[in-house]
This record gives sequence, structure tokens and C-alpha cells, in this order.
Amino acid sequence: MSTENVETYFASPLRTTNEDIELERQIIRRNPTVTELLEGFPDLALILNQNRQLVAFNSKAVDYVPEGLRACVYGMRPGEAIDCIHAHEMPAGCGTSKFCVECGAVKAIVHTIDNKESAIEECRITRKKNDVEESLDLRVHTSVINIDGRAFTLFSIKDIADEKRRFALERIFFHDILNTAGALDGLISLLPGSEGNDLIDIEETLPKVSTQLIDEILAQRQLLSAESGELVPEIISLSLNKILNAAGVLYTGHYLAKEKRISISLLENDVEFQSDKMLLVRSIGNLIKNALEASRHEDEIKISAKVSEKEIFINVWNNSVMPLSVQLQMFQRSFSTKAPKGRGIGTYSVKLLVEQYLKGKITFVSNEEEKTTFTITLPR
Repeated sequence: MSTENVETYFASPLRTTNEDIELERQIIRRNPTVTELLEGFPDLALILNQNRQLVAFNSKAVDYVPEGLRACVYGMRPGEAIDCIHAHEMPAGCGTSKFCVECGAVKAIVHTIDNKESAIEECRITRKKNDVEESLDLRVHTSVINIDGRAFTLFSIKDIADEKRRFALERIFFHDILNTAGALDGLISLLPGSEGNDLIDIEETLPKVSTQLIDEILAQRQLLSAESGELVPEIISLSLNKILNAAGVLYTGHYLAKEKRISISLLENDVEFQSDKMLLVRSIGNLIKNALEASRHEDEIKISAKVSEKEIFINVWNNSVMPLSVQLQMFQRSFSTKAPKGRGIGTYSVKLLVEQYLKGKITFVSNEEEKTTFTITLPR
């Protein structure tokens, strides 16, 4: 089936008419208990009809709905009301795009409508707020509510962003920093009994490991600053070849690179451009780390670059292929292929730094023919 003929990749594309939406709103307005019930929720709460369209909401929901949509919010679906970036990719709207297949909110709503029972799902939504992408981590609850003989869906959310950040901190920051600190401690313990070439090797490795430890602490502080909007880029003139080398060195001695190869293809004619060195090297480094984690023993990770008249393209390639379900959620905060709770900060942080602070773009391709390549595109 061609993409042009697809009405939906997941949930029903059918919509209720404006006239029937108004009738459903009147049914709910005639029942003051429903309004009191909605206001009892500490966060956003909606009532949806059988086509997943909004017919009532509480006062807390206003905080999630962009000002420009508030006047016409009735009849919208949840993703449309809060301006999810995927809500308008298909003519039928929220719930019908290929990204919606992995959306916990749509899954919960559809389950409740089809099975007449409650559902709980976690949901990661990226939306535009003041022209800046914002990531929401939510726990969605849905249940059947019967009003005047009609079945509706009660839809509520709990913001779990702080919980997800805490899990990310515990599982990534503490995990990585303890590994590095452990390696440093191990090297120091070997010093008293070492001599000759062994001692030289340890003395050469110690500064690399200690630098890596400091880098991991700085990376976490940098990410927190970026999320809060407090990060200020330091834009200077940079050499593209030197940036590629600096990023490659970050993980050359890393435990993830053991029995794997990191190759760097430098440009014959180096190019100078304007950017923030630390943010860019950190972003490329995160892509290299992800590539190493996805690779097997003896695999090669390739770092390369191309330039056009107006843009620079930095590529990180590895020999694996990501499942479609992973590709659809790639840049969402806290999504991970490695753990059920909160390991997915790497690509999210790259997107945050590159697109909001370096004025660039992050994209990827992943298929059997080309394998997996992440590309950072920057203005030249």
C-alpha cells in the first residue's frame, strides 16, 4: 500500500461531526458531578468520546494547551490539543501516524475504548512550545465513564519528568562515573608493584581516565543547564578535522571500545566554521558512545564529514540496524533500548544541544543496506 493511500498506521481515523461534539458537550454540562470529578485531578484530565476527541477538560489542562489552540480545543484529540509534533503528520491527526504506534497515550485510550476497561501507560511526547521543542514524560490513566447512558473515556496524566530524570541520573551518571572511578582506582592500586613498560603504560593511561571522569561530571552538569535554558554557547572559529579527532579521542580508550575500532576519515582540505567546541565534541561523542554500545566485538565505528557551500555534515556510522520501534522513539528523553527505566539520555541530549544551542539538526538512517548513520548538520 502506498503512503498516499494510508489513512492510519494505528488508531481509527474516524471523527465525530462538530454538531455531535456539541451534543456530547451538553450531555456533560448537564451533569455537575462530572465537572467536580475532573477538577479533583491534580493534573490534566480530559473526557474523550468514542473517536478519541475532547469533549470536556479540567482547569489544569489549560496549562498544557498552547494559547493559540484554546479557543478551538473541543473536538481535538489529546496530541492535537497539546501540540505533539506528530499530531498533524497524517490527515486524520493524532493517533494515526507511524509514530503513534509506540505512543502510550493512544495505546491506553484505544485499549479502554475497545475493551471497556482501565489502562495505564507511560508516554513520551515531544511538542513545540514557543517554537522550541519540549519533551514531556507522562504516566497516562484511562478508564470508562458512563454519562447519561453514553460511554466516554476519562483520560488523565501525571507528570513523571522528575522521576525519569532521577532514573536517568542513577542509571547513566552513577553507572558511568562509578565504572570510570573504578578503573582509576584499579590503575592506582597497580602502581606500587609496577615497573618498566607496565609502569609507563599505567602512567600514560591515568591522565586519560581521570580526564574521562571529569568529562562525565561536566556532561551531566551541561545537560541540566541545557534543559533549564541556562546554557550559553561559546561560539568560536573551529577546525573540522580537529573536532573529528577530539571526538574520536573521547572514546578511544573507553571500556566500550574494547575489541572495537574507531576510525576517523579526515578531510583532505580542512574547513573552518563557527560553533561551540565543547558542545559539539560532546554531541559527537554521545553518538560514538551509542554506536559502540550497539556494536559487536571486532566491529568498526566510522566518523567522517562532508561539506557543502552552506553546511557541514558530521557522520557517525556503525554496522547495526535499529528496530523500527526504536527508530520511532529515538530522540525522546528517557526512551531506551537497554533498560525499562530511564537510560535514554544520549540521543535526546544530542538533539537538545545541536538543535537548540548550535542551530543545527540531527538526523539518522538505519536499514539493512546502509546500516546506521547519525548525521549532525551545522551551518558552515
